[in-house]
Amino acid sequence: MHVMKVNAFTESLKGGNPAGVVLDSPDLIDEQMKHISKKLAVSETAFVFPSNVADFKVRFFSPKVEVDLCGHATIATFFAMALKGKFSPKKNNVVTQETKVGILPVNIYYNDDKKIDRVMMTQGKPIYKNIHFNISLVADSLKVDVKDIDDSLPKQIVSTGLFTLPICIKSYDDLKNIKPDFEKVKKICDKIGAGSFHVFTFETIEPNSIYHARNFAPVYGINEDPVTGTANGAVSSYLLKHKIIKDKNLICEQGDIIGRPGRVFVEIGKDVVKVGGKARIAQEREIEV
Repeated sequence: MHVMKVNAFTESLKGGNPAGVVLDSPDLIDEQMKHISKKLAVSETAFVFPSNVADFKVRFFSPKVEVDLCGHATIATFFAMALKGKFSPKKNNVVTQETKVGILPVNIYYNDDKKIDRVMMTQGKPIYKNIHFNISLVADSLKVDVKDIDDSLPKQIVSTGLFTLPICIKSYDDLKNIKPDFEKVKKICDKIGAGSFHVFTFETIEPNSIYHARNFAPVYGINEDPVTGTANGAVSSYLLKHKIIKDKNLICEQGDIIGRPGRVFVEIGKDVVKVGGKARIAQEREIEV
């Protein structure tokens, strides 16, 4: 099998969030797809098949299970397909992918010189849930002082596919120094019905970015996700809804603190949130299955 490792949300060989990509997949059984993901040592691998109801059918496998949808693997897949010349390079190509959660549109944007610029995927309509939690317990789970957390934000979890808890930290240095107790983070997530803590600060590395984030998701077996599409889309819509920000086209920074710098583009419309970015093919190889 010809397989690729593609870094999503970056133009770097070392940055972003790596995903496996298998284009033109033959009839593989589930165990073979899990095996490929394990061999590539990535959190998810996307397998592209023909579809009777969309332009493509995409299935996502971790080394252990099939997952319904994976944001960074979607960006990686369609960016790689564009690089391999699978689409005609017009300003804004819209293609559809058949997934376990339905048929989802994917926008592929090209520059004036017909080189691919970015891939954006549509997420679910934002859902906000009011919750009650003890801010001191959250601070304890992150091993930070309560005064380092901006407690003025509405206490809600938000989802455009997976629920996350937005937590605003007052400074970049405080965010950088966080070393969570992941068992405590998981316990709070389980209690409030969230899949992750999305911890961010408005102190950014680049002036055009809206915030710098870290995402802790021990519920899913990922203590820290390098760069997260779903959570950045959800938290951006949460901040806009509560008038904490005004812009509807945003760049979110993530991954720099753990050596995997990435940038997530977010576009917020009426009841629609799109997330995406750039990608880079880091490796191509053959794997025996």
